[in-house]
Formats: sequence, C-alpha cells, structure tokens
Amino acid sequence: MTPDEVELLHNDLQEEWREYDFGLEGARRVYHISNPVELVTRPGGSTHRIIDNMGIVHIVPAVGVNGCVVRYQVAEDAKVVAF
Repeated sequence: MTPDEVELLHNDLQEEWREYDFGLEGARRVYHISNPVELVTRPGGSTHRIIDNMGIVHIVPAVGVNGCVVRYQVAEDAKVVAF
C-alpha cells in the first residue's frame, strides 16, 4: 500500500478541550488543544491529527506511544462520546 492509499479515519469531536499528558521519567509535559473539532487517525499509526476550530492541525502521538495519556472535556451539548 502506498502513502496515497493509506486509509484515514475521520471522526467529528464533541469536546471543549483535549490534553495530552507525557509523564516520562519525571519530565511531565501537558499539551492542551482548545475546541478540537476533528480527529484523523490511521490504523496502526503511531500518531494522529487533531484539527481545532481555527483549522490548526496538531500532530500528536497515539495514546500509549512515548507514555502519552489523553484526557478531554465532553462538550456540554454532546449527545455521544466518539472514540
């Protein structure tokens, strides 16, 4: 499969914010994204992309890669939580 043929999965997000916590070896780092609107993943990928409401693309490690943990606040009017 060539890079042009890779299947990308798009999910609309219903979140107010999303944070990625990297707590490796005592050097904790938290990356915060306000108003995420879309999650783009690739099956088996080690990263994924979050697009915020201003169109900024954030490329972050997949959960579990490099000690990454994700947490988020569901939007008040959200009907379901998409994983």
